[in-house]
Amino acid sequence: MKIVYAATEEQMDKIAELVRHMFTEVFPDYFTDEEIIAFQRDRVLALSDDLTEQIGTLKAGYQMIASLQTIISILETEEHKRDEHYAGLFEFNKFTLEQFGLHFPFSFSHFQKKHTDTFSMFKKAANRLLV
Repeated sequence: MKIVYAATEEQMDKIAELVRHMFTEVFPDYFTDEEIIAFQRDRVLALSDDLTEQIGTLKAGYQMIASLQTIISILETEEHKRDEHYAGLFEFNKFTLEQFGLHFPFSFSHFQKKHTDTFSMFKKAANRLLV
């Protein structure tokens, strides 16, 4: 008999938070708003309605969190400091996400050059203005 522990609510919240971070902090640095809208339409990094079933076990939850954090860390590193080691890590973690049903149709080459526009409707606001 094998005992398997289910993913926790905190893991599910963390995964959702990391996916939001990709859309609000990472993608706007590399893609236009129109492209990001297309990613949402194509269900890139879309979590299923039943996240517990998608994640499954405690181990799977940790693997998804670690993969998302690693990809975010790589993409937030300055481009000129990235080498082939980063490309290998990126591809490994992309594969891990896809094993758990997260659609991530990018290669490392999609993130070689940052987008020059500094304004995006997806970027998190630096502050809030009450009107």
